[in-house]
Amino acid sequence: MQIDIISSTRRDAIIAAHLREYLPSLELTEMSARRWVDGSVPPVRRLFEMQLLKGAAMQACWGFSLDFVPHVSAGRVKWHRSDKTARFDIGYYGQSCHLVSPSFLYGPICLAEDLRKLLPQVVVLAQETWKRDATFDRMYEIVREKRAQYIKCWLCDDSPVYAFLAAKTGDFETSKKEIDHYIKWHDLDEEEEAKLRKSLRDYAGV
Repeated sequence: MQIDIISSTRRDAIIAAHLREYLPSLELTEMSARRWVDGSVPPVRRLFEMQLLKGAAMQACWGFSLDFVPHVSAGRVKWHRSDKTARFDIGYYGQSCHLVSPSFLYGPICLAEDLRKLLPQVVVLAQETWKRDATFDRMYEIVREKRAQYIKCWLCDDSPVYAFLAAKTGDFETSKKEIDHYIKWHDLDEEEEAKLRKSLRDYAGV
């Protein structure tokens, strides 16, 4: 197959056109060419994104962004409490489900064909996931299962989601253990550590 790399502008235009065929019916709103969000039921936001990979490939990602879970960026505790800033706290990835990984290496026709194969399948999976896993108890169960299996890719690496979901569901011992581990791993200063611990008490009921 002849290589014909698509420009980023044209690539995103093709992706956007295909996503608009499927995602509006799921009550998601287009935030960018490759990213859609439903923030109608905070503090849980549904998120769908076509993420770029190495080698001019991409994968479909879907999952949840949780308003009460902060993240650390450049040593500072920050929040993602809006549709614009939503990010994966719990994510599901197309490659893990053995779905097609669309490529923009071989021209627009090939990319469009890949998307036509992928999107009907991934939309079904995403709907099932959002319906099945939308409760805090179920999210915590998922986190524990994946942690036990050492599958880190299911969780946002810089999100203390495990600690916050543990507290939300009443597992305070695990919550304390996890937030201690998270703070140690990220080497936060005293001010940011205090901010993170306070957010855990305020938003997760510790």
